[in-house]
Amino acid sequence: MFQKITLLFLRLLSRLIQRLPLDFALKIGDLLGMMAYFTLRKRNRIILTNLRFAYGFEKSEKEFKEIMWRMYRNFGKCAIEFFRLPVLTTHNIDNYVKIEGLENLKEALSSGKGAFILTAHFGNWDMLASICVLKGFPVNLVTKYLKNEALNKFWLETRRKMNITPLYREGTLKEIMRHLKNNELMGFVLDQSVRKDNGVFINFFGKPTCTMNSLAILSHRLETPVVPLFLIRLKNGYHRAVFEKQIIFKEKETVEAGVVYNTQIYSDVMEKYIRQYPDHWIWMHRRWKTLPEGYQKVY
Repeated sequence: MFQKITLLFLRLLSRLIQRLPLDFALKIGDLLGMMAYFTLRKRNRIILTNLRFAYGFEKSEKEFKEIMWRMYRNFGKCAIEFFRLPVLTTHNIDNYVKIEGLENLKEALSSGKGAFILTAHFGNWDMLASICVLKGFPVNLVTKYLKNEALNKFWLETRRKMNITPLYREGTLKEIMRHLKNNELMGFVLDQSVRKDNGVFINFFGKPTCTMNSLAILSHRLETPVVPLFLIRLKNGYHRAVFEKQIIFKEKETVEAGVVYNTQIYSDVMEKYIRQYPDHWIWMHRRWKTLPEGYQKVY
């Protein structure tokens, strides 16, 4: 019963937020982010640990707290924008987002083998998928179940309204191949730590960490290019979406070495954007949880 009430509340809240003026809705998101900053103390410890570990003496403690403050406010706005996704249409999307490098995506799709979209938990990643769909490019996302049943249902409902197809990690290879054969887009995020048996060790902010290897493996096997895509927040609720040039799998002496080499390339692209816009990335994940043998634990 509680889950049903929660789902109903989320649906009603979404409809209400969609009717609010954008600037007022984003002010609510800003306030939600500020509240999270003062209440999520456990997450704050993880965020500050990550920032200190990543930057070392490059930044001061004051700068770390400023990044965390802006990150929470940005995240609150992203939450509000998620509720408002159904407001976006093919007719008005250009009023909200300035798109750069769309020709890079078209070039990648010209081979007819689809394209992997590489991004991170950076900016509003759900809006990124919606932008692609509204520009005429079918999008599929490899995702996972959220622990909260009502939130998971609402999350999937909203994505389906935007014609985004979710694929769960279990048994998705055939589905991925089918969608790529239709020259569709397949979204991947590679900015979270994984177990050693699911990833490879690469450097992120100059520190070793285990990163999912499946994108490089699939790009190699299927000969499908990878197109990095990131959404940057501008003022007054506007965004800039940047499609980078396609990344073709670079062969090395062995396939295993190629997977590590190319995964490092993907990570370097993500790091470039995170360094430039550190408040856009969600620092609350334990990114350096899995380390090579002999390294001192971060958390």
